[in-house]
Amino acid sequence: CALLFGVIQYDRQRADGRVSESLKLVEQWGTQGFQDAYARINDQLSPLFAANAQAIAALGDDPKALALIYGNMGERITGRDNSFIATTDRDVDKIFSFFERAALCADQTICDYPVLKTFFGSEAQSFWLYFARYADRRQDAGYAAYGEWTRRFADGEIRKPKFLGIF
Repeated sequence: CALLFGVIQYDRQRADGRVSESLKLVEQWGTQGFQDAYARINDQLSPLFAANAQAIAALGDDPKALALIYGNMGERITGRDNSFIATTDRDVDKIFSFFERAALCADQTICDYPVLKTFFGSEAQSFWLYFARYADRRQDAGYAAYGEWTRRFADGEIRKPKFLGIF
């Protein structure tokens, strides 16, 4: 019984550690400029979204068509080029780096995926809709895995922690 209790207690401590690491990322979002970069991106997307509101509503729930229109908006604000040096490009890169780090942290069970999903899930999903094509352009420019972890985070393709890694 004492051994089983010890094993359960150890696993609980590991889970608590994952939550703590996740909350550190939540804090970083607000204190290290990620939230500001996300807001600047949204400020640029808002007029485009408003201009396309009727077209978006007409598409209904067609995920491919919605991804196409959102992707076009993302491409429009990043310039559809491969220079990647504009302020918006740097903001998009900053958000990608945050989501990449969060996804890797969760996938390697350093962070708690449900906590990260609660705080950033909708942001990651909408960000991916707008900037998946940007990630493709970065990959074509030689950054082979650019955005891959953001896609996994947005799609929920993160490994879930197992009890002591055995169950």
